[in-house]
Amino acid sequence: MKIVVFGASGRVGRRVVELLVHQGHMVFAVVHHNDPFQGTPNLFVKQMDVHDAGAVAAVLEESDAVISTLGSWGTKTGDVLSSAMESIIPAMKKHGVRRIVTLTGAVAFLPGEKPTLNQRLVQNVLKKADKRVIEDGEKHIQLLQASELDWTVLRSPVMMTLGKPTYQLADKLSGATASIHRQAVAQAMVDQIGDNTWLQQAPTIWRGSAKLRYTKDQ
Repeated sequence: MKIVVFGASGRVGRRVVELLVHQGHMVFAVVHHNDPFQGTPNLFVKQMDVHDAGAVAAVLEESDAVISTLGSWGTKTGDVLSSAMESIIPAMKKHGVRRIVTLTGAVAFLPGEKPTLNQRLVQNVLKKADKRVIEDGEKHIQLLQASELDWTVLRSPVMMTLGKPTYQLADKLSGATASIHRQAVAQAMVDQIGDNTWLQQAPTIWRGSAKLRYTKDQ
């Protein structure tokens, strides 16, 4: 498969690319600045701005699926996820690409969802840090919901490199103190490409008992 990975140079994105290459896919890694993949076989690195609709459409031509590990924390505008979807979704439709898997935070709530008081408190704390980022995660889900594409959004708690890199997906919100290994998040995103269980849904990812088929740089 030809799979395009946006946010490929990030801490989760690099792991996603490594897993896909290991599985034998043709991977197009989209980066904004640096290229951490020099010399990797079966990998094509594309440097671009995800707001450039023409460049996004070009890289998606003849692709089979899209994975986005883009994030907005620490950015000037705080709207990277939703603004990227405004380029990616039309480009996918143009080229007939159906499958997209994206990543956002566990406190990006869905319309009609009923978080607990504790979960709302956590969201409010993070909104004080940067309200735009939380709203950006929620807006990008809403754009995908309206797209009619075969989308899955993984909602992740704090990501780190401690503990076992295993995971499970659930349709309930994460606990306020939950955390998960970055490698598990990367594996879950790659696994979704061939799994239709969570189509047009936004499960949360938890630590679990699933075994990883491949790990590197844990």
